[in-house]
Amino acid sequence: MESSDVVIVGGIACGPKTAAVLARRNSQTKITLFQKEAHLSTASCGMPWLASGDLAGPGVLTETQYGVTRDVNFFRDTKGFTAHLGAEVKAINRESKTVTVRMASGETVEHGYGKLVLATGATPKEAPFPVPESPLVQTFHTLDDAAHFRKLAEQGKVGRAVVIGAGFIGVELIGALGDLWGIETTIVEAEDRLLPYVLDTDMSAILHRHLQAQDVVFHRRAKVKGIDLAPDGSPVVSIDGVGKVETDYVFICLGVRPNVALARDCGLEIGATGAISVNEYMQTSDPNIYAGGDCVETMNRITGEKFYIPMGSLANRHGWVIADHIDGGSIPYNGAVGAFIVKVGELNVATVGLTQAAAEKAGYAPDAVWGTYSDRPTYFMEHDDIVCKLVYRPDNLCLLGLQVVGRGDVCRRADVFSAFLYHASTIKDLFDHEHAYAPPFSEALDPLYHLACQAMAQQRGVVFESPDFDSGDAGTQWLDVREEDEIKAEPLPESAAPEERQWLVIPIGELRGRLGELDPEKPVRIICARGPRSYQAAVVLRQNGFKNVTIIGGGLHALKE
Repeated sequence: MESSDVVIVGGIACGPKTAAVLARRNSQTKITLFQKEAHLSTASCGMPWLASGDLAGPGVLTETQYGVTRDVNFFRDTKGFTAHLGAEVKAINRESKTVTVRMASGETVEHGYGKLVLATGATPKEAPFPVPESPLVQTFHTLDDAAHFRKLAEQGKVGRAVVIGAGFIGVELIGALGDLWGIETTIVEAEDRLLPYVLDTDMSAILHRHLQAQDVVFHRRAKVKGIDLAPDGSPVVSIDGVGKVETDYVFICLGVRPNVALARDCGLEIGATGAISVNEYMQTSDPNIYAGGDCVETMNRITGEKFYIPMGSLANRHGWVIADHIDGGSIPYNGAVGAFIVKVGELNVATVGLTQAAAEKAGYAPDAVWGTYSDRPTYFMEHDDIVCKLVYRPDNLCLLGLQVVGRGDVCRRADVFSAFLYHASTIKDLFDHEHAYAPPFSEALDPLYHLACQAMAQQRGVVFESPDFDSGDAGTQWLDVREEDEIKAEPLPESAAPEERQWLVIPIGELRGRLGELDPEKPVRIICARGPRSYQAAVVLRQNGFKNVTIIGGGLHALKE
């Protein structure tokens, strides 16, 4: 029976990273990796852009930066370990420290290990409705899934598509389908919004309006009853309350679940999330067996609870920690705050930490502020707007989460905020952050600084509300403090200005002289282009006896984005 110092099960992210780091540190360590699928070290997160046609072909997702394919030969010759493709590990025997493997040849062998690493990843969640066997009804989980759709799109066989599920993969596909192929797209989501687990309703609405402008049909709070095939083989999706939707292709994007069958069958501890339980060094309940990537649960740095967060970035970090510990190191993996970024058409979306809804569910009673900012000075032609929402605890000012949506640089803000969250920082810590400044790259004061200022103003009594206009009754006074020429160039959208709602226009420079046009006994809701002038107006009104004054967070730009 053949044996290795380290055996790795799974070859997408965590597995190859573990093997490569170990082999680099100690060339005498014998490492064997078994991969069930036909590809190694696939950049799976690039699949939506393979499907869209933005990438040249499937090969670019399995190549190094210098154009060499990451195949068995590459890992043997360049990285220094052995990989077997088409090799499925069927069982783990912890007593004998062996794995049972069905090789690509069909032969079943036993392979011994000193240390075992499980990087078994995740599998698509099963649909809770009937799904026919059809090449036109597919999940979107593997490189073959993306290549299959792209081939049909290139042949002009897909004019309409239905995406079931508005999570990360679903919304990335929405943006990809229309950009190059011009495919008429319908999305179906059981929740009330796009990206329901990382965006609050108000921020998701920005994304929704953007997709509406691209003629994407969105059925929310919608339950798929089943999928049938028409006589010509084309799919027909039955949606409760909507009816039957005929289409050419269906993507089932209902999320993933951790692949823990091997771990469970050999008696390893499975956490409450359904993923493998590991310690800070990625060891399972058996210290000779490690696990990492999409099959494990992680500690949430904000709540202290375990959660499931399948991300390629984290999987690679897991692999490094595992290799370090096997090699005698002691650098731990201390959990995550949950940082996500996604591109949907022309919009960039980044979130980190808890949404307001999640924070409320966790019992924090959070506050939130909103703002629209330019990612660099507006005198630069290439500047773009971003709409931000900051969630925090009013009792101790601890940061809880950030959501950023817009055409501008959202990644920088999410990355910086992630570091603050990791170290349990407060609103006051944002004031101390020194960011790099030059006009081609940023404003003199970063949006995170402005959000901190707004949060402190909120603690002094200034009221911010989300940019959705849900509040306000018949007695509410609606005040637009923009300039007249601004309003002519960019009138309020219909959602903000129904017939029964009368907007009073008083430019901020005229407000002190025209206070008599407003009733201090009635509520006032204020809007400007981005938010700063609304804040100035709120201060003026409060100083003059107005008690019920609210700023519409993010201003008009948050509404029209």
